[in-house]
Amino acid sequence: MWLRNLIHCYSASVRMSRTPDPAKLLLREKVATRIAQLSAEEKKRQSEIVYNKVINHPYYKSAQRIAIFMSTDQEVNTMPIISHIKARGAAAFVPQYAGGVMKMLRLEQDDEKTMPLTRHGIQQHSKDQQREDALGNGLDLIIAPGVAFSKSGGRVGHGGGYYDKYITNLRANPNPPKIIAVAFNCQVMEEVPMNELDQRIDGVIYADD
Repeated sequence: MWLRNLIHCYSASVRMSRTPDPAKLLLREKVATRIAQLSAEEKKRQSEIVYNKVINHPYYKSAQRIAIFMSTDQEVNTMPIISHIKARGAAAFVPQYAGGVMKMLRLEQDDEKTMPLTRHGIQQHSKDQQREDALGNGLDLIIAPGVAFSKSGGRVGHGGGYYDKYITNLRANPNPPKIIAVAFNCQVMEEVPMNELDQRIDGVIYADD
């Protein structure tokens, strides 16, 4: 019953409309420019610091079912975190975007070597790869992507609203997962624009916090 209600609520939320926010559009452009100015060495340096902070974070250490994302070269490198999740015997789930809906599907051995890229350059499971859906047994932690974050838990995503919808529905049920984000220093600021559809997160991990 819990899962059926969750799926029904999720399907309804997907239909929520999101009007482009000029402030968010401007912020996305600003942050994209900042990230583009980072050297490969600086991205690597910050990613390594973030990795060490994540694997020592109490939310992470107590979690056994963890949703994370397959990073692009414009994001903190999540591959070492994914490897660490698997190495300690926990379950890693990553997004699959299809038909306007985001699922979190379990990463099995060597999936990272065979998963195709979407037209947006994001690696995800193909429709032919049948994997466990995280909603079946829930999640303990979500490590979320995003464009910009505030130190108080604000988050601006890429504009599709996928994570906001997913988190909204998880939080409608008992024992929702903790939500943290990983970011480069230039993605973190004092405040970010948010509206009634935006979900706050439980923290953001970056190199120089």
